[in-house]
Parts: sequence; structure tokens; C-alpha cells
Amino acid sequence: MEDLRKMVSSPNTLPAELPTDGFIPQLRRNCCYIVSAVIINQNKVVLIQEAKLGCRGKWYLPAGRVERGETLIQAAKREVLEEAGLVFSPTRVVGIEGSSPGWMRINFIGEVIGGEIKTHEDKESLQAKWFDIDEVLNSRISLRAGDIIPVIKSAVEQEKTKFTGALPVEIERPNYTISLVVVHDNQNNSISLIEDAEGKFPTAVIPKWNPAGVDRDTLDILEIAQRICKQDQIGLETTSDLKFGGVSSLAHDGRQGNDGIHFTLLYFSPHLSSLDNGYTWQSSNDSCIREFVLSDKVMPLK
Repeated sequence: MEDLRKMVSSPNTLPAELPTDGFIPQLRRNCCYIVSAVIINQNKVVLIQEAKLGCRGKWYLPAGRVERGETLIQAAKREVLEEAGLVFSPTRVVGIEGSSPGWMRINFIGEVIGGEIKTHEDKESLQAKWFDIDEVLNSRISLRAGDIIPVIKSAVEQEKTKFTGALPVEIERPNYTISLVVVHDNQNNSISLIEDAEGKFPTAVIPKWNPAGVDRDTLDILEIAQRICKQDQIGLETTSDLKFGGVSSLAHDGRQGNDGIHFTLLYFSPHLSSLDNGYTWQSSNDSCIREFVLSDKVMPLK
């Protein structure tokens, strides 16, 4: 329970590092992370007009690769400033795309806190412009790709439902790791969570379950989570009734040269199933923890 208590009181505190298998993720070398920004105001969204030869003149969300030495949030701010001329303040992650850690797109939503909409051409973009959201969603403009339509739809829906969401935490990680927060709501103002004898959540280095003949960058994060839940670690007899709640924490900080990521995935279990390998269900009536795990302070994984 201590891991979650720390997460609630200080989001920058995560479980201790796991041993690395010698693989160090580094952008532009063996992994690629993309960031995009959804900026909405009064039913309008900011799009930029591409300057690249392959898609010149097409419209798209401000987006681009995270560079070496950047955090995810820094990259999103830089891309918006370069391509749209606006000072961007991310408020949450709309969604994480890509089931493997080696290639992901993290879609942010946020606010404009400065700058002026871009009207001049340079190597980054031709211009930026506010468009009616319906005009974009109905494809009445020439888009670089239609993959931004579901991203904008999700952002609009989240705005309507007052979805709280979350932002990545800026902590350097040497490799790809994953922790599971498996929760059972006891329906009596308390919850139960799966922990080991030291009070820690099930955690593993992702390559540990790299199937033979499958490249590291094609690993499915949710499949790995299922493996952890079954005989490989926790020992749940079945995982078919587990409900995925989202990514409760995504940790990355590339400023020291390492671009590993730690994922904390939230799952809900309707039963207090039997467990193996020293894992047990631990009950808590801590209202702060209960509110945290039952809230919508998560990042959707697409």
C-alpha cells in the first residue's frame, strides 16, 4: 500500500528501479515517441499546415518527434511553438497510442498561455489556423491523415464529461518497466489491492516476457500485463473479468540521456481471487487512496 500512498501524496515517487537487461532505450537510435497537441477554444481547434514535401499544404495537429534530452511535456510545448506560434500549457493526456513501448504517440490537450497564431511560412509549417471542430471531424478540409479525427473526438468528449485525466511524471527510467495496480472495490468505503510481502505492486521489466521471434518494439503492453496477472507472477486463475482502467502513471525523463518508460496500469477486479508467489489482497479504508484509484485521473491507452 505504501507505493500507492506515495503516488497519491507525491506523484513523482515511483517504485524502485528494476535491474536492466542491458538495453537502454534512446531516441533516434532504438525507439521513437511522438507528441501531439489538441488545443480547443469555443468549439474551434488549432491545426497547422504542413511544410514537408510529402504532405505540403495538408492540415494536421501540431505534432512531432520527441528529441534526445527532452521530456514529453517539453517536446509538446516545443512542437506547438514551432509549428503554431503559440505558447502551450498541457493539462492532461488525451490518449496514448501504440501498444508497444518502442513506438508511441502521446496526445496532449492544453491551453494557450501566450504567443500569436502563426501566419508566416518556415521549415516547420506554412501557417496555423483555428478551425471549427465540426469542419475537421466531417473532413471538409484536406488533412494530412485521418488519424487525428478520433484524437479530437476523444478530446471533445472528455471536455464534455469533465474528464480529469493526468500528465506524465518526469522521472528518468533506464529501461521499459511496468507496474500493476489491481483494485477490488469492497463497497464499504474500502478497497483491496494486490501487493507483495514488502507492500509493493507487481512490477517487471518488459523484455522479461519478450516472446521468441518477436521484436522488442512489437511487445503489447496489455498482453504483458495479462501475463503478469496469470501464472508468470501474481497467479490469478483467470484475467478475463479484469477491467482495464487506464494508465495511472507514465514516467519518462530524457534529460540525462535515458529514454526508458515506466507504465503503471490500473485494473479493476470484481473478485478477491486466490493469488500465488507471495502476493495477497491488502485492504485499505484510506479515503485518499480510494478516491485516487476510483477517480478518472488516468491516461487512456488506445
